[in-house]
Amino acid sequence: MPFINPLSFVSSATTTATTAATTSPATTNQKCSTPTFSNGQDAKSGAGSDIQKYRFVEEILNAPDYYCVLNVTKKATYEDIRRAYIKRSRVCHPDKFVPAYPRATESFQLLSLAYETLSDPSSKLMYDLSSNKKQTFNSAQAKNPNDTLQRVLHQLLNEMMDGEFQTMRAFIFALNETNPGMHISEDAVIHIETAFRKMRELFVSTQQYYQVVQFEVMRLYELQQELRTLSYFNIWGRMQLSITMCKVFLQLPIMINIESRQKQRQQIEDDKDEDDDDAQGILGTRIENALKMAVGVLETGERYASHSW
Repeated sequence: MPFINPLSFVSSATTTATTAATTSPATTNQKCSTPTFSNGQDAKSGAGSDIQKYRFVEEILNAPDYYCVLNVTKKATYEDIRRAYIKRSRVCHPDKFVPAYPRATESFQLLSLAYETLSDPSSKLMYDLSSNKKQTFNSAQAKNPNDTLQRVLHQLLNEMMDGEFQTMRAFIFALNETNPGMHISEDAVIHIETAFRKMRELFVSTQQYYQVVQFEVMRLYELQQELRTLSYFNIWGRMQLSITMCKVFLQLPIMINIESRQKQRQQIEDDKDEDDDDAQGILGTRIENALKMAVGVLETGERYASHSW
């Protein structure tokens, strides 16, 4: 599934009235329970209270079958299954629990096993034909859940970055034209494109930085799904979501550069045994500063869109 063009909130609003119907979210199994979040928490971002997170872990571990583990129906498509896996992983990922909570690790492993089983047509058929639908978890037989998550994130990043350089350039140009007070220079745009090319090359060659951006990538995916449900005539709502998506997208290379700079500094200290601040990260400070400046502009636009909406 390709990444949604953030400019679609502008171009599609005037095309045809037939596109006004919104896409309904994946139908869920009514037998399965879903997590509840307090008014002060964002269910879409997977940020529930501590008590609710622990309750959610128990709901996953006590689910009667893999469909209820993911909260999908037997008719769920691959995209429905992937969406459910990402949404639930954001809540019960072991890194979300401090101090460490072993049952969260177990629920995350079970989520991965359910995803691996139901996302593959052959294994899904065998599971559906089996007489025992009660989910059973065997850690010795399960794949590494982090490997599963990294593979899914790799797919998402490829979808998000395919052809998005020109889309982001067009989106930034539109913001510059409509809001003179928010201006991102052409030089900054070139730095941004350079950052994403380097980031893509980095993810092709190594997987060491997936953990740094994993929750932001999952957040981007959920924002994308939310944008799909909005009417094309909800221009301000689509603008706000599109700006947020661009902002989060630009934060990915910043996070990677900060992490790589810390590693470089540690290496310099280990090698020289003295304090040295020459480390600039994989992207360099100029590109990082250009990205931060663009994020600041988008945050201004985000506040403006939210007040207007």
